[in-house]
Amino acid sequence: MPNITQTLRTHFLSSIGDASQIVRLFDFLPNVFVYLKDTQGRFTAMNASLVRLRGAKHEGELLGKTDLEIHPVFWGRKYQLEDRKVIESGKEIQNQVWLVPSQHGRLASFVSSKVPLRSREGTIIGIAGVMYPLVQEPTESVAPDPVQLATEFINRHFPEPIEIQQVAQHASLSTSQLNRRFRSTYQMSPSQYLQRVRVHHASQALLDTDKQIGTIALDTGFYDQAHLTRLFRRWMGLTPLAFRKDSRQHL
Repeated sequence: MPNITQTLRTHFLSSIGDASQIVRLFDFLPNVFVYLKDTQGRFTAMNASLVRLRGAKHEGELLGKTDLEIHPVFWGRKYQLEDRKVIESGKEIQNQVWLVPSQHGRLASFVSSKVPLRSREGTIIGIAGVMYPLVQEPTESVAPDPVQLATEFINRHFPEPIEIQQVAQHASLSTSQLNRRFRSTYQMSPSQYLQRVRVHHASQALLDTDKQIGTIALDTGFYDQAHLTRLFRRWMGLTPLAFRKDSRQHL
């Protein structure tokens, strides 16, 4: 049987008429992004920080839209797939690291958590999600984190041949220290992060240019087209050519 504390909480929360009141509380946290979606994947509420992140002027521009209407089709599908897992399983997803394209063309890293939303009868009616930047901007009084220095080095030099030892030296760490700290932060190794950055820039070139895939491979740090194709399939789930065709069909 529920104890008196649980009963009090349930009764109080059920008396709230407009859940968006709670979402608006997160407007006071500029680096936290909160949203609600229904079971069809339509945004039903979001805080002001997320509105700005999505490049909109006000919430009304985004409410009722799905991820496919807001994001490139590849990423929209990935977000929807994860949402469906939460809705169909009824289980939350905690502290998952996402590396996604930013509005500035670089990879941005976020920590994302999602929970199912239930009606008073217990039926799942949607999801609630929250995310925040994995790496915070350093202040003048705080020295940059070594892992952040490593990622900045990789993002600047990804088209070049890079040895992880070079990255470690730039971050003033040993190779083993860098690997350990990088995995703790990003849930992947520095080598995997480098692959991910290169694949990201290759995907942008596939969308934004008509360059041959072999040329894109060399421009973004891969040995050749076969090398790009192998790693692109590993990280994106399809070949560069299929990605280009599929994405352009939905423009």
